[in-house]
Amino acid sequence: MSQYGDAAEAYFRKGYNCCQSVAAPFAAQLGLTEATALRMASGFGGGIGRMREVCGAFCGVTLVISLKYADPADPQDKSRIYAIVQQLAGQYKARSGRDTYLCRELLEGAGATGGAQAEARTPDYYKRRPCAELVRMAAELAADYLEQNP
Repeated sequence: MSQYGDAAEAYFRKGYNCCQSVAAPFAAQLGLTEATALRMASGFGGGIGRMREVCGAFCGVTLVISLKYADPADPQDKSRIYAIVQQLAGQYKARSGRDTYLCRELLEGAGATGGAQAEARTPDYYKRRPCAELVRMAAELAADYLEQNP
């Protein structure tokens, strides 16, 4: 377990969405305030706006990696960042034990609802969803990448 994984799970259990929970622990390291990290990640929860598309936890990994490594002054840099994100997507799927990074597939059978209304965070919510474990794993994935690529 890493400090980033612990922090990510703690954010999630406080009610933050998956993307916020992964991005916020890295705020200081990325030169952001906690509030800025939480704001910039707010729309990515629930598989991007609760549309159940790409998992918010993996979106958090993508935000962290982009903020740390992307060079917006270099138009050719996009391909390098895309390659890193694709590599990490494979690792995310492998670590989760599921061959997907889609929210709707990760939540299959968990009673997840659609629509824009966020669900209440109840003990049953946490019990039936894999999200707490996924945000922990995603933060650890990002931390491992950052450590291996200073």
